[in-house]
Amino acid sequence: MSVSFAPLTHPADRTVAVFGARQGSGVLLTDRLVLTCAHVVGTDSAQVAHPANRGRNRATVAWIDHRLDAALLLADEPVRPVAPARLGMVSTRQAIPGCEITGFPRVQRYGPDRRLEADQYTATVLPLAGRLRDLLVCELDSPPAAGPDDEPPALSGLSGGPVFLGDVLLGIARQVPLQREGRRVEGVLIDQILTAEPLEDAYRRAGTQLRAEYAHGNFPKDWQYEAEYAKALGVAYRRTKIFGLDELSRHDSEWDLDTAYLSLEAQAEAQHRISQGSPLPQRIDALLTDRPRVLLRGEAGAGKTTLLWWLAAHASARTLADDLAPLNGLVPFVVPLRTLRARGVTFPGPAELWSAAGLVVDAAPEGWAGRVLEAGRALLLVDGLDEVPPEDREQAHTWLSRLLARYPDTRCVATVRPLAVEPDWLRSEGFEELRLLPMRNEDIQAFVTSWHRAARLSEPDDAERLDGLEHDLSRQFDQNRTLRDLARTPLLCAVICALHRRRDGFLPETR
Repeated sequence: MSVSFAPLTHPADRTVAVFGARQGSGVLLTDRLVLTCAHVVGTDSAQVAHPANRGRNRATVAWIDHRLDAALLLADEPVRPVAPARLGMVSTRQAIPGCEITGFPRVQRYGPDRRLEADQYTATVLPLAGRLRDLLVCELDSPPAAGPDDEPPALSGLSGGPVFLGDVLLGIARQVPLQREGRRVEGVLIDQILTAEPLEDAYRRAGTQLRAEYAHGNFPKDWQYEAEYAKALGVAYRRTKIFGLDELSRHDSEWDLDTAYLSLEAQAEAQHRISQGSPLPQRIDALLTDRPRVLLRGEAGAGKTTLLWWLAAHASARTLADDLAPLNGLVPFVVPLRTLRARGVTFPGPAELWSAAGLVVDAAPEGWAGRVLEAGRALLLVDGLDEVPPEDREQAHTWLSRLLARYPDTRCVATVRPLAVEPDWLRSEGFEELRLLPMRNEDIQAFVTSWHRAARLSEPDDAERLDGLEHDLSRQFDQNRTLRDLARTPLLCAVICALHRRRDGFLPETR
């Protein structure tokens, strides 16, 4: 599987113009779902336009609530390639400065060439001002441009425009009251929109999962830091390496993980123990989807660490697809217990989680990790519980259980070798156990294909030789059962691929 890393775009890049009963604005929740105001739509369909596109996209109404004045449109085709938007529910009474409202008001609707051009306003969200009426109330930092009295209001057309706190969508603009010199904008809270039952169905039809978080206040440095943190995760975990074989040079032992990654098979441990008639194994991607906490067992070299690296790099970059797409946008905290033990560190507290993996990144803003955990946005990836000495494993259990009890919405995957801890070791903390299974014959062949594809990316001038080596190794695996049985784990299969290339097709005859 190969997944490209998309750049993190500015939240305002989600803003679209909506043409229905009138012209208004809207925001892309996904590449096809557009949130706007009901009074903008008016009918059963509308058109959506993005400044980066030359044409318009037809969209139908997936859900509409005229009392709330909100509507969700489903475009016939993707409008722009964006990850699912972060939805935030305001959970503070303090004023939240530094918010942004974007849209296509009359005062700035078209550029010189008649193409759409968005406008942008900074504002302070006032939670108490709209509390009794369940409104999102914003105070603009400066009044909008004024026009002649006989013209429509300058902000006409801003209806449906998103209100962002950093990259978190708090709601959409709805109207500008006549009082207060046009500096007040009233809108619809995401909190109100989330109560609509059809909303989750619309998300499901668009191929994604609805997820919201709490917005406690404005910490502008957080948004900037998370982008840098995601880049650091990508640098650290987009390549994998074989350790401990002197015959292999650094060049021979490293390869691109994005290209060579293979989704392995796994089985629920409880099913595995109960009977021979347990359900068939599934790919690990599918098993992780609806299990927020997983203890993953596997032999040495079975792919446990590789899986955590891959999840960390792609969840932070929001490039997971299909079953794992709900993890996009979570903030991964990788805790490599073996490395920490070597450094003389025990078990990290919340403020130390960002530094546990030793990423090349600046120190996090004070309190950042705690805010991520509090918002339920953390993906805790604990690697190598078996690396903790037996006499300290009770301490490891206490550390993990207390951390998750303090932040119960945290998703977690922890890895361990099969017999290092007893069955159901973390069951009381809500963990389900999965076991990584040996690779099937077809998995081995798929791994060979992916590994050589990654090798060709790093050595394009040697592509013809690598094509021949791939064909030869695939044939050997097909004909030699002993060789196949040596390659049942990703680590040993990678070692065989690397040695086969290093020795121009000749392989050792024993393990």
